[in-house]
Amino acid sequence: SFAVASNYFLPGRLGGDHALKFGYRWRSAHSTSLTHRGGFVVARVARGVPDSADIYRDGNAVSHLDTHAFYLQDTFTRNRLTLNLGFRVDRQDDESGVAEVPANPFFPQLMPAISYQGADAGVTWTDFSPRLGFTYDLTGDGRNIVSSSYSTYFGQMGPGELSGQLAATGAVFVRYPWDDVNADGFVQPAEVDTTGSFLSKSTAYDPDHPTKTTSPTTVDPGVRNDRTREFIVGFDRQVGSTMAVGANYIWRKYDQFRWNDRIGFTSADYRSVSFTPTTCPAGARCEAVTYFEPTRQIPSANVYTNVPDRYRNFSGVELTFQRRYTNRWQMSASLALNDARDYWDSPAAYEDPTNVANEHAAQYAPESGGSGVGDIFTNSRWLVKLGGPYTLPGDVNVAAFYNGRQGYPFPQYIQTPNRANGAGRDEVLLDELGSVRLDNLHMIDFRLDKVIRFGPRTLTPTFEIFNLTNNNTVLAINRNQAASNANTISGIVAPRVVPLGLPVRF
Repeated sequence: SFAVASNYFLPGRLGGDHALKFGYRWRSAHSTSLTHRGGFVVARVARGVPDSADIYRDGNAVSHLDTHAFYLQDTFTRNRLTLNLGFRVDRQDDESGVAEVPANPFFPQLMPAISYQGADAGVTWTDFSPRLGFTYDLTGDGRNIVSSSYSTYFGQMGPGELSGQLAATGAVFVRYPWDDVNADGFVQPAEVDTTGSFLSKSTAYDPDHPTKTTSPTTVDPGVRNDRTREFIVGFDRQVGSTMAVGANYIWRKYDQFRWNDRIGFTSADYRSVSFTPTTCPAGARCEAVTYFEPTRQIPSANVYTNVPDRYRNFSGVELTFQRRYTNRWQMSASLALNDARDYWDSPAAYEDPTNVANEHAAQYAPESGGSGVGDIFTNSRWLVKLGGPYTLPGDVNVAAFYNGRQGYPFPQYIQTPNRANGAGRDEVLLDELGSVRLDNLHMIDFRLDKVIRFGPRTLTPTFEIFNLTNNNTVLAINRNQAASNANTISGIVAPRVVPLGLPVRF
């Protein structure tokens, strides 16, 4: 990588003072990613019964990425007004390189060796990102400031982001039914039924052309980078000589997500299926659900493109309080309130209607296209932070910090059986995302220290307690309600920890 940056000052020009910043950065990145799964096969067991086998081929993904970036910003000051005007231009281009992978030794007909000669998707992203903002001193004494800004951000391309879609040398898999005939828990080739349709597969694998050196994916020449647009408006006020309060409103919109859109295949190619789990552990929810499965074989041919009519909105308010250190104490506090929602505005925004059609994935979903209900959701609508130090007599410092937030969503689901025509399993949500949550989290940390001076040297004995109350709030629970271990706790807050320290400075 190579970067150069500079500043240039223009006082008293065009009605005010200008502080210019500008720079250029070049980066060339090469990536080789090797993947191997022990045994080349993963045995899958559903509710204690051997179910299917994922047959893998080793992965060898080679790619290269070149990026160029240029930015220019002007901070213009005139009396009480400060304007920040600027832009950034990013150019990103990748290609996939020559790579070879050996055959799966147990299923060479399904996963033969591949010799890939490399390819270029022929798409280069050139993104223009504007930056606009201002601050204004309402009273002229620096005690009442209103500010606002608007920015556009684009994603950073990874090596192989586009051209890697064309390669068949990634760690691809195909899933077929498996019957553990000898009950040893291991997959033997004779136990896997590969005569019928596959149950699921990687996007880059084409079971009709297993020896093909390129994937069944094409790249849309017009595919665009993912985008975030942000608007912030705020007000800050100094209270007295030591305190300040502030309020900010933040709005963001995320769009231009990407997916592998199967050619000639839409949500109209799915039918609804009712399902009631046959086994239900005590205390679990096993009501009847509706999922969707394709009415015909899912095609391998697909195009890597942007998801239409799909976006996410974020809206939040942050309140802050600051008191600088004086009269032996200091404090900072904040309260954040927010709401984040995901939108699929038309059937074109998804292929599999499961959960989307049920309106159970209307908020807090991940960035990937589709329902995405298998991901973990970490959204809290409110967060509170409060902390600060106090100096006791004898220059002993004591400090505490409180961190509280709403519990993360707990999206309970029912896992479907293997769906027809290669759709695999899915997870049907039982509630709208965010309506059922884990317990709220409340954490307190504590610190005690004293600086002891010996001429130019200092000793600072410290005594800290993390998680002062030994809070055991649950952070993760098995969400699959039809599993034998449904609602089993798998993660809690780390226990109370008491570290002692003695930093020496000289």
